[in-house]
Amino acid sequence: MDKQKKLELKWKDYQRFTAVLLILSSYLYMGAIINTYMQPSGNGDMLFVLSLAGIITGITLAVKQLNIKKEIENER
Repeated sequence: MDKQKKLELKWKDYQRFTAVLLILSSYLYMGAIINTYMQPSGNGDMLFVLSLAGIITGITLAVKQLNIKKEIENER
C-alpha cells in the first residue's frame, strides 16, 4: 500500500476516534451534571475529570488529523 493511501486511512481513523471521544465525553458530562445537581453524590467530580480528559484527547486527535490532512495535500 502506498504512503498516501496509508495516510488517508489514518486520517479516517482519527476522524472516527475524535467523534467517538467527543460523544463519550458529552455523555460523561451529562452524567456529571445529573450526578452533581439532580441527585447529589460524591462521584460527579470524577465524571467531570473524565469528560475533560476525553475532550482534551479529542482535540489532540483533531490537531493530528489536520497535520495528516496537510501532509496528504503536500503529497499531491
